[in-house]
This record gives sequence, C-alpha cells and structure tokens, in this order.
Amino acid sequence: MKFKINLATQPYEDAQRFYLLWGTGLVLLAVVTGGLIYAAVQGWRHTHVIAQKINAERVNLDKLTAQEQQDIAILNKAENRDVRDKSHVLNNLIRRKEFSWTLIFADLEHIMPARLHVLSIAPHLDVNNDIQVRMVVAGDSRDKAIELVQNMEKSREFRHSQVLAETDIPRDQGGAQAGDLVQFEISAEYIPGALVTPAAEQKGGQ
Repeated sequence: MKFKINLATQPYEDAQRFYLLWGTGLVLLAVVTGGLIYAAVQGWRHTHVIAQKINAERVNLDKLTAQEQQDIAILNKAENRDVRDKSHVLNNLIRRKEFSWTLIFADLEHIMPARLHVLSIAPHLDVNNDIQVRMVVAGDSRDKAIELVQNMEKSREFRHSQVLAETDIPRDQGGAQAGDLVQFEISAEYIPGALVTPAAEQKGGQ
C-alpha cells in the first residue's frame, strides 16, 4: 500500500490557474473601462460640436435681430414714414390678390359636411397680414358645424378655426334653405393652397 504524504510547510496552490483567472478578469475589466472612456470622450466631443453650432446660430440670430431693429428704426424716421406706409399698402394689395373666391369655395367643397352650406364669407387681413375669413353657415344640426371646424383644422388651407356664434332658426320661420334649423358664424385663418409651405404647416401644427 502506497500513501501520498505532503511534507511542504504550506499547502500546495495552483498558481498558474490563479494567474489565468485573475489575468482574464483584469483584461475584461480593462476592455470595459476602455469602452466606457471611449464612449464618454465621443459623447463629450458630440456635445461640444452641438454647443458650438448653437453658439454660432445664436450669434447669427443676434446679428439678424440687430439688423431688423436698425431697419425698423430707419423706417420709423419721419422722412421715411411715407415709404413705410406705401410699402404697407402695397403688401396688403399683394395679399388681397392672393385671395381667390373660386379657390376658397373649391377648398370648402372638399371639407363641407352634408346638410351644411355657406351663407356668406367675409375675408380680411389681420395685423400680421394673414388672411382671415368669417363665414356664416347653416344646417340642420350643431354637430355638422363642429364637424366642419374639425375638418378645417385637419386641412392644409385653414388654421385656428372656431365657432364664434350660434343662432337657432325657428321652425316656422325657415332658413335660407328648407330644413335649416341652426346658423353658425365661424372664423379661421386661410392659406390658399398655392401658398401652403412647410413653414405654414409648422405654424398650423403648433
């Protein structure tokens, strides 16, 4: 019978296995740390680039604002008021030419609910030179007017539609057409189809 006797003063340890495990762990830790450092550096660079672009846009905006203020100051001078007033009148005339009765009725035809019809339309320019329309419509129910306003808000040509007034039509009196029971006054900003631009669509989505 043979016996294995360990006469060493300390127990035997597998140093090679120890170094292999810990070495592998340290390598993985170093790789992960390096990845995190790389991601942090890239994020800082990206943020720095965006900050530079924002600063550049702010500088450009400040320049444009200053230029606008200078132009307004020049126009407000007594000797230039006549030119300013004429320019305002000309701009209004240009905007009025953009309004087409044929076009607006064609636009309304696509969104007008059944059993609802237009009695009158009155266009005008607001302080921002936008075309505002006030229309009077009549029909047999209030739901139809609400549906029209919703359709106008979904369209490309109308913005900020709202019902201003509602008037019941007595049954014995009758409306503009047989069956009219209620009349509504509706206002909205009108953007002719030919003038609908991405900026106008963005303004309407706000």
